[in-house]
Amino acid sequence: MNIVWLSSRALGSDLCSTTQIQLANGLVSKGHSVDFYSPGKSVASSFNHHSIERSSRRGFQARSVVKKLHEHLEEINSADVVLIDWPIFSIANKVKPQVVLIDRGPPADNGVLAMLQWRPWRKAWSKANKGTTVSSAHRKFVTDKTKFAGKSIQVIPAGVDLELFQPGKKDGPIKLAYHGRVDVHRGVMSLPMILAGLQLQGIDATLHIHGTGNAVERLRNIGMEGLEVTDAIPHEDLAAKTATYDVGFLPMPDHKVWSLASPLKRSEYLASGMLVCGIDHSGHQIDDSGKWLQLSSQKDFITNTVAWIKSQDRKSLSALQSESRKYAEDNLSWSHSVDALESIILS
Repeated sequence: MNIVWLSSRALGSDLCSTTQIQLANGLVSKGHSVDFYSPGKSVASSFNHHSIERSSRRGFQARSVVKKLHEHLEEINSADVVLIDWPIFSIANKVKPQVVLIDRGPPADNGVLAMLQWRPWRKAWSKANKGTTVSSAHRKFVTDKTKFAGKSIQVIPAGVDLELFQPGKKDGPIKLAYHGRVDVHRGVMSLPMILAGLQLQGIDATLHIHGTGNAVERLRNIGMEGLEVTDAIPHEDLAAKTATYDVGFLPMPDHKVWSLASPLKRSEYLASGMLVCGIDHSGHQIDDSGKWLQLSSQKDFITNTVAWIKSQDRKSLSALQSESRKYAEDNLSWSHSVDALESIILS
């Protein structure tokens, strides 16, 4: 099948584009041809990427992509099916093949920009015949907030590259980690307090934070012993580091952006044989999870996490880490997500 995917995300520079790259590659591996139209550039991908120019001004980026995509309508309309991300779904009325709406999350910006985004988000779902979400909670949110009947929504969670992210040798101090966007509103400033709490209890621990965002300099300025803060690092280097880490954090609060999510970092933590500690909400929960997932209320996150990590020794950590990797192998490979996407394309 000839599949075209239209997106406003910048491949290669947008952290969230990892999901799209993996899904598109997966569709190609199943025998489909995929032409991906988006900003940015893709390296070593098996699909055909067509780079689309995008405005640098926030609030105008989606509109600028739609304008450029009009120049490619002839090629787009030669496809059997067209996948369209919700921010640019306005182009759907110019697309002749069947369309699938791709929703990797509702509007995430704050303030005026978010208010401007909610209208096109709702309109996209009102115009769609079928679409995808990243979690069951996200699907319910769509059906509650829009006129969409919900019968043709496929849940496609974030998967993980199980060959790239693997457990390595874990020894020495207990190594704590967070990677991704390092923004204040994601709760990352609570993480040094967990490290401090463990150190006060006499636990030999280190904390490693990798990413970019408005909290990076604040974290670096703390100057705490055992705290490492780096900019975002290449995926291969990140996998090499997480292989040696023990516990990964999900400090994002119970906000609709994260309570509806399927965080890629959670899958990468588990594939790396890490335990996961985070805030208790639907975006972080996993059905039938083991003790390798420890979730607490935001109020008790720091104290509960310190107490739980303190209660573990290297032997108990290793046993739980083996279980977390096994869960990832059984449930989190990208093949599961690709199969789900293919099923709605073919339906």
